[in-house]
Amino acid sequence: MSEAAKRVDFILQELMTNGRVLAEDLSQRLQVNTSTIRRDLEKLERQQLLRRVHGGAVPLDNLSYTYADDLTFQKNMGHFVEEKTRIAMAALRFIQPGDTLALSPGTTTTHLARCIRRVQIPDLTVVTNAVNIAMELASVSGLSLTLTGGLFLPDFFALVGPLAEQGLSQMYVSKAFIGVTGLSPEYGLTGPNQLEALTHRVTIQRARHTFVLADSTKLGKVALHAIAPISSVQHIITDSNADPAIVAQLRANDIEVIEA
Repeated sequence: MSEAAKRVDFILQELMTNGRVLAEDLSQRLQVNTSTIRRDLEKLERQQLLRRVHGGAVPLDNLSYTYADDLTFQKNMGHFVEEKTRIAMAALRFIQPGDTLALSPGTTTTHLARCIRRVQIPDLTVVTNAVNIAMELASVSGLSLTLTGGLFLPDFFALVGPLAEQGLSQMYVSKAFIGVTGLSPEYGLTGPNQLEALTHRVTIQRARHTFVLADSTKLGKVALHAIAPISSVQHIITDSNADPAIVAQLRANDIEVIEA
């Protein structure tokens, strides 16, 4: 990788982690002059990967959605942002050009969708039953996007029910990235909504490899509705605050656990 490519990769990672970058700070950390950083930012802006502002740059957009009861999706996205960003960036390393992916509804999977949008991995196919994730990825050049039909759940931005399950059951993907409310070595994957749990289950069944994206607060937690046993999972990506005892139990079940 060239020095310019390394700088671009660093800039995009900092942008995804912090939501803003400063030219002076980048200059010091990358040990290049500010004019070089400004040229990098100008190039990334032309590629529609960021928007330049005075002194640095911010993400190209900051999409906001409205939950039921007038709560905003952005507010929910604000919980454990650093951990979810690290998890999403770790998940991104498993995605290769030409992959077929399924992304479930969820805040951490939305962070992953934003990573995909900014990095723009070539020739991806993405299947999702999350309306907001489809919106995140709609403008990505060269990405083939399939949004299932189904009953809309505003609280989750999820499309669920027989139509969603039928659509998901007719496709195969190489990798599924699933967000869950609960993850337990004993009780497996669980969620708060029965209909969404069923679409999660179908997604996992149609994937060659399943990656569960779950911050450490989800480990050991059990929600109301069963999604799938822990044996259905090959990879779990969590954060560095994960309970070591639970991580050890998961690894004892031949699951790869990545602590981002």
